[in-house]
Amino acid sequence: MNIFEKVKNIGSELLNDVQKNDTPTPVTKSENVRTYTVKEGDTLSSIAKEFYHQPSQYMRIFEENKEQLTNPDNIAIGQVLRIPE
Repeated sequence: MNIFEKVKNIGSELLNDVQKNDTPTPVTKSENVRTYTVKEGDTLSSIAKEFYHQPSQYMRIFEENKEQLTNPDNIAIGQVLRIPE
C-alpha cells in the first residue's frame, strides 16, 4: 500500500467518523453534566485543561463519552461532548 492509499483510507475513516457524529447524542439534563461542542484545534487534553485546569484529566471526558468516542485522540469538530463535574 503506497502513501496515497494510506491517506485515502485515513480520510475515509475520518469522514465515516464525522458522518456517525453528525447527530449529537441527546444529553440528559443533569446538574452534574455540562456539554462542550468541539472546535477546530481542540483535543481532549485542551478541553480538560479548560474545564479542570489539568490536561491530564482528559480521560474523565473520554470515559463520559465512550458511546461516541472510540479513541481519545479522535474527536470531531462539531461533536457535542458531556463534561462531568
